[in-house]
Amino acid sequence: MDVKALFVDAAGTLLRPREPIGMTYSRFARARGHDADPVEVELRFRAALKRSGQSRQQGDGREFWARVVAESVGVEDTRLFEDLYDWYGHPKAWWIDTEALDVLGKIARQGVRLGIISNWDRRLRALYQRFALERMFTVLICSAELGVEKPDPWIFKIACRTAGVSPRQAVHIGDDPEKDVAGANRAGLVGMLYDDDEGWRGLPHRIAVLRRAVFR
Repeated sequence: MDVKALFVDAAGTLLRPREPIGMTYSRFARARGHDADPVEVELRFRAALKRSGQSRQQGDGREFWARVVAESVGVEDTRLFEDLYDWYGHPKAWWIDTEALDVLGKIARQGVRLGIISNWDRRLRALYQRFALERMFTVLICSAELGVEKPDPWIFKIACRTAGVSPRQAVHIGDDPEKDVAGANRAGLVGMLYDDDEGWRGLPHRIAVLRRAVFR
């Protein structure tokens, strides 16, 4: 396989919250006078995301995230929502694994174009710029800007077109088996599941194996 482009998922793969969501939500809730247990909030947060299904990241995402915050904390508080919405739009709320940047940088120096494909609201563009990710990831495909989300094959095809490669020359890696792996595969790319245990160190070998493979 002639690998010309490697796309990476953002939330949960390249970008991670600096602390568990339950802890952050609870800390902000207490600051607004609400009693919130971090463990319970975390469980309700995950349940709220699971119930949301598709089409969660539309426009600025405020409507979606307002529901998630209210369900997670158990109270509707506009000020609390705005606090959290602003927090997660700031780089200090996130961290990027330095190993990821090191490994992906080495792959880029082999002539592979890097990009990001993410189901995220419009705050991603600002984070992308403030982290200076455009220096490494020359393509940013954000669902809110396109109106289509993973696992829809169209978002992967748009990414390939933007990068100037065919789907058969592209790989996408992410942490969701359906949205990232199955979605990419259906679009004609090679979908890879990010493995927390393996981390990023095994990615160059996986790419090398693909380059030796012959697809019929």
